[in-house]
Amino acid sequence: MNFDISIVQLGQLKRQINFGMLQQWKSKIFKINSVSEILQIPNSENSINWQYLSDDLVRSYIKCDSNAKITIAITEYSLEDNFYMRKVDSGLTIISLFQVGDILRYSDIPVENFILRNIYKIVTLTYVYLDLPNTSDEIPDIIHEETRSCLFDISGIKTDIVYSSSKPSLCPQCEANLRQRQLPKGFMNDLISEIKKIRKPLFCRISDFIKCHPVWAIIIGIATQLCIGLAAGLFANYLYYLIKG
Repeated sequence: MNFDISIVQLGQLKRQINFGMLQQWKSKIFKINSVSEILQIPNSENSINWQYLSDDLVRSYIKCDSNAKITIAITEYSLEDNFYMRKVDSGLTIISLFQVGDILRYSDIPVENFILRNIYKIVTLTYVYLDLPNTSDEIPDIIHEETRSCLFDISGIKTDIVYSSSKPSLCPQCEANLRQRQLPKGFMNDLISEIKKIRKPLFCRISDFIKCHPVWAIIIGIATQLCIGLAAGLFANYLYYLIKG
């Protein structure tokens, strides 16, 4: 059931991406077989902010890996209609970090989360639609405009991407929709289980908790200090009587 995936870095990236972590990601749904790069692309002298990659240009730069079911290009360039992801051709998808990379950084979300979220999305769509349309032709009907922290949020306003990249899930409507489709045995259970592992680092989750629940954070902090003080006092008394006795 594993989808073989090839990743291509298209152009220089402004931020470090841990491709090793992506390749080592444990999944029963997909496997990243290779990571390659095309650092210099034609007509790239202008600022990225003033230039976008059309689907035709992407086709001319990227050739699908014959050893992979899906080839995914990652770039800093903006895409047609300012999409953050476009299916360009059968087996070829491009993900753009234009604007999204900064949005993720401000929200303390690793860019790897965003990439993994989109890999699960494109793999699932490929299973669901036998002839998955290119983005320029139509948007699959399972993708919804309402932001629900769901894998299939359209996130037309790019800042909304933080909700489905911080802790992606399947909304009840999408889960019910997918369970009615003809998917490989165990796919849904694997999908739900694996996207739960896409989370912020622990220290970022603690920081978020403190921001959202400052009173509880203070109470927990005081309680922790009291417990540490009590434990230290008991331990000191134990050592005292142990040495004295």
